[in-house]
Amino acid sequence: MKFKHLLLLLALFASSAQAVTLISKDVLINENQTVKYVDFDVTNAGNFGIVADDGFIIDNRKLNPHALLFSNPLSAPNFIAGNNNFGLTDDSFIFEYLGIGSYVLAVSSSVLTVQEAIAGLNSDVTNRVFGTIDVTIKSLNGKAEFSAVPVPAAAWLFGSALLGFAGFRRKSV
Repeated sequence: MKFKHLLLLLALFASSAQAVTLISKDVLINENQTVKYVDFDVTNAGNFGIVADDGFIIDNRKLNPHALLFSNPLSAPNFIAGNNNFGLTDDSFIFEYLGIGSYVLAVSSSVLTVQEAIAGLNSDVTNRVFGTIDVTIKSLNGKAEFSAVPVPAAAWLFGSALLGFAGFRRKSV
């Protein structure tokens, strides 16, 4: 499986000696979560190859990664593309031109519909697997990066309140 995956990616990107944008992330799948989300931003538009393949599997069952791509926010009208691995492997491949913007990749350990991706529950997963799905995003002419997780405003307010209390305490002594 990995060899076919490597050959397909080499064929896609071997025609040019330009710098390649490559980002990768492991997504943990456990018995309670049937759909996981990977947020990423495209800062330079281009053609992208997105691969979701089975990574480290804790139990001996096989992952069959499936991925669906949406523009942000996650909704049915924002669906862009699904698994198009051409029946070559169990891994999920998506090849699309992506403009500048924010995107969400919904991944699961089994075949996933748009409605299941939006709901966050894949009813097709009956034999839940414990392990990781490796998500790789590549492009020759575009640039992407995983979205930073924002610190909620409540955390900033709580932190500033603690500093304020510390300041009042020092003045009163």
